Amino acid sequence: MKYRQHPRYPNQIILKEMSYWYISLWENQYYLGRASIELRDTSKRHLSELSRNEVLELFYIIKQYENALKKSFNTTNFNWTCLMNNSYKEENKNNPEPLHLHVWPRYKEKVSFMNDVFEDEIFGHHYDKNKKKYVKREFLINLADTILSNWKE
Repeated sequence: MKYRQHPRYPNQIILKEMSYWYISLWENQYYLGRASIELRDTSKRHLSELSRNEVLELFYIIKQYENALKKSFNTTNFNWTCLMNNSYKEENKNNPEPLHLHVWPRYKEKVSFMNDVFEDEIFGHHYDKNKKKYVKREFLINLADTILSNWKE
């Protein structure tokens, strides 16, 4: 399948696009399935500003993504964050980020994918955003294909 490139982060690919949101896979896959869900409406900065339909679609995507990862890789847990801290940095004042959520899939057991082993060395504790395992676009495409093969509409 052909995947679009993320508009601001060229090394990420867009996994799925919906009416209000899209989900993209990050090039740092230390936490296999690491992704973010972004709101298309760039005027909103807080979850409290979301419409009912935006909230419903967001939770639909979260449910579908979690279920697809559990089916694909037996994911144990999911850490979700909505920080928005970069939007308030001086260098971003004229180009704030859209409202988005990060997902950090967590694994109690090692996971093998594409001849590589993924081990969550600190499972059961807060994720470590400094852990790095950068992958190539080909890896992300195979990861996306695997996830979408288990995404049930």
